[in-house]
Amino acid sequence: MVHTSTPMIRLALPSDLASLADIERSAGKRFLGTPMAWAAADDPVPRMVLEQAQAAGLLWIAEAEDGLPAGFALTQPMDGDLYLAEMAVALPRQGRGLGQALLGAVRAHARAAGYRSVVLTTDRELPWNAPFYRRHGFSELPADRIPALLAARLRQEEASGFDPARRCAMACPAQA
Repeated sequence: MVHTSTPMIRLALPSDLASLADIERSAGKRFLGTPMAWAAADDPVPRMVLEQAQAAGLLWIAEAEDGLPAGFALTQPMDGDLYLAEMAVALPRQGRGLGQALLGAVRAHARAAGYRSVVLTTDRELPWNAPFYRRHGFSELPADRIPALLAARLRQEEASGFDPARRCAMACPAQA
C-alpha cells in the first residue's frame, strides 16, 4: 500500500533561510530548454528580503519527509492584495503537491488577514506557471484591470529581460 501524506507547511524559521537559495536554484533548473532558460541562472531572492518576510510572517516552508525545507512561498503586501513574489520547490521534490500546499497556505493567510486577493506575475505558457495557477483558482487580469503596483512589477520584469508577450498578472480572490 502506498501512503501519501499531506505536505507539512509552516511559517519559516530563521534557521530555514540558509537553504532557500539552494531550493530556488534547484527549481530554476526546470526552466532549462524553455524560452525562459536564462531563469536557471538567475540570482536567488536576496537574503535580506527573506529575513524581512520571515520576521513579518510572510514566508512559508514546505517540509520534506526529513523535516528540512523542500520548497517555499514568499509573499508581501501590495496595496490591499497579497503578492506572491516567489514560489519554488526543489526539482527532485516537484510533482508531490508541495506547490499546491504552499499556495493553499498563502491563500488561507490572505483570507485570515483580510487581503482582497492573492496576486502574482508569471509566464503565460509554461505548465508549472499560469496553467498551474489557473487550476488553483487564479484568473489572468486584463491589462486595464491590473493594479498599479502589479503593472509596475510587470514593467520591472520586462526591463530585467522577461518577454512581455509571455508575462501576465493573475489574481485569486482571498475570500473565494
